[in-house]
Amino acid sequence: MLSFVVPCYNEEERILNTIKQIEEACEKLKIKDYKILIVDDCSSDNSREVIENEIKNKSYLKYCKNEKNLGFGGAVKTGLNLLDDDYLMWLPGDDAHPASQIIKILEVFIKKKYKNFDIVSTFYSRKSKRNYFRELFTKSYTPLLNFLFGLKIPYYNGLSIIKKTSLNKISIKTNSHCWQVELWVKLSNLKNFNFMFIETEVFDPSRKAAAFKLANSIKVIYNIQRLFLISIKNKIFKFF
Repeated sequence: MLSFVVPCYNEEERILNTIKQIEEACEKLKIKDYKILIVDDCSSDNSREVIENEIKNKSYLKYCKNEKNLGFGGAVKTGLNLLDDDYLMWLPGDDAHPASQIIKILEVFIKKKYKNFDIVSTFYSRKSKRNYFRELFTKSYTPLLNFLFGLKIPYYNGLSIIKKTSLNKISIKTNSHCWQVELWVKLSNLKNFNFMFIETEVFDPSRKAAAFKLANSIKVIYNIQRLFLISIKNKIFKFF
């Protein structure tokens, strides 16, 4: 079974359409055996009421709420830890990914799930409608991460489908927006690690992205520094 983890923080105006896009994608691809878990990261708006009203007649739609705000990565991890299905996919609850783009990664999943992949992820095309500063940040952020960790990843924060057994082999400490950096760094150390990327488009919400708030930026810098030092330490131990 495939399950979707959708982190949600103050998304009362967008969460229902996010759910709708997933439903439409699954319907078009005739995927019937799936679940959607909405992880409310301690929202202060009416997200809970909106979601609970939606799940009344939908057995595949689940809801949980964090007792305190953990951050984007922490919310995703809550969902991943609660689910035991064979394959897990996460996408934000901000309605930035239309069904047409979700379908692209699901099609690959359907065709490749028996090819023993660990993770299938996405990078965004130049046609994507993204905030200028966010696009500029990505163009420098991704090469910097690849340089620091010796990887060749086209994008670290895309939509992803991961095999649960592969996820269980690693431990993610980060709760910030850069939690996927830790995910990729640790997955890349697995023996016979198998992954693939596909190109999709993203449509950023009009509001300012939470990842660029000062507090989140500090957490991202701290966690990347922590991961880099751990990576150096591990390489030194391997050398000796």
